[in-house]
Formats: sequence, C-alpha cells, structure tokens
Amino acid sequence: MVEVEWGKIPTPYDVFILGQLFVRLLEGLDHNYQWADIRHWLDMLSKMKDTNNLKTFGLQADIYRKDLGKRYWDDKHYIETSDREVLKGWVRWSEGRLKELSKQWVLSFPQAHLDIDKLIGGVGLFLKNEELNVLEPIEQQGLDESASCLLHNNFTSAEFIALRTAESLLRRWYQKKTGNKLERQMWGEILDELNELYPKKAERPKELSLLDYLRGRRNEIAHPEAISNPEEATATFLNVIAVCKAVKSELLR
Repeated sequence: MVEVEWGKIPTPYDVFILGQLFVRLLEGLDHNYQWADIRHWLDMLSKMKDTNNLKTFGLQADIYRKDLGKRYWDDKHYIETSDREVLKGWVRWSEGRLKELSKQWVLSFPQAHLDIDKLIGGVGLFLKNEELNVLEPIEQQGLDESASCLLHNNFTSAEFIALRTAESLLRRWYQKKTGNKLERQMWGEILDELNELYPKKAERPKELSLLDYLRGRRNEIAHPEAISNPEEATATFLNVIAVCKAVKSELLR
C-alpha cells in the first residue's frame, strides 16, 4: 500500500463520504461490474488523495484506476472475476482500516469566533504571501499550532503560543533596528529600548503600542490560575496576525 503523507485535515463529512464510496464500489463489484461504473467510483475515491490520513485510500484507488484502465479501455467491458476479487479485498481492508483510524480522531465543535476553514488552513490563509514569507519557520509553526488549538477549544494554549510568536517578532525587530544581539532581555526591556529609538512620539510606530498591549496579555495568562476564554484567545490571535502584517516593512528594511 502507498504510505500516508501530509495533506488537508479530514472533516467528519470526508469520513462519511469515504465510507459511502466504499459501499457504492462494492455494490458495483457485486451487481453491475462494467468498467464505466467501477472506474467512476475509483475516480471518486482517488479524490481523497489530498486529505491527510485518508490519502492512502485515494492514492491506492488512483493506482487501481490507472492500472485497470490500461486493460479495460472500453467502458462497456465487464471486469474479470480476478480483478473484482482484488478490489473487493482492498475495499474490505480499507473499511477495517478506516474504522481503526476513526477511533484515534476527536470530533471538535470550535467555539472561536473565526472562519473555521481558515483555521483549518492555518496562518497561510490569514496573511498575504509577502507577509508570510517574513516569518521564520518556527514562527509559522507557532501560529499554525495556535490555530489548531483554537479549533480544539484549547484557548489558553492558543493564546500562549501566539504570544510567543509576537515576542519572537519583537526580538527580531529590535535586532534588525539596532544591530545588537539580544541576550536575556525581557519583553518589556526590549520594548523600552525600541521606544527610545523613536524619541518623537509622532514618529513612533503604532505597532509598539500593540506589542505593549500583548505583553500585558502575556503577563496575565502566565498566572497559574489564568484560563482564557474564546473571545480572549480569538482577539489575541488576530492581534498577533496584525503584528505580523505590520512589522513586515520593519523587518525588510
């Protein structure tokens, strides 16, 4: 079988459709096994190859569709018994494998006040390419993890991870602006030094005020008894996204 690779996150609807496709393919193999019918269901199954944890089924269906298509070039041909048995065996195996995989998944009803499809797609759907490209890989990963936490209603974790990314951007901004390497300076110390680099308040980037607000939020949720709610986590995530957009020009100078 083809090994699983990363793809889009499966939804409950994807799992339902996959199960229904297996049923339809088995019905075709038992009753109307013209190649046109079998090819249709294999083609539908092959579309799962872009879905994480389900793509092994889609890739294998695509292989069967291409291999059998070399021999059954006429849609009206009935496929041979040996080929029918091979496909039936694969479908039965796949149904069992899907059942086992489903036991490992958790169904979640996200409470974050954000577009669910964008959260599933990760930070890349919240930023333009030029903004995304400014981020370091670990910063992109952090925001993807924050989005995943929002999907699963882990709001405190979502906030903390997003804020860690904001601090990383602040530190890179400081180093870019000053040319100095940071050691153990804290968020507030770095902000104070950056503010001093803009003595005229009118020339001070507004992003510094946003970063100062986020520092305060980070201090609040660092308290062991602090628990974030959906509104707080959503606001912090969007504010960090705003920082990513805003500091792009500063980091590219």
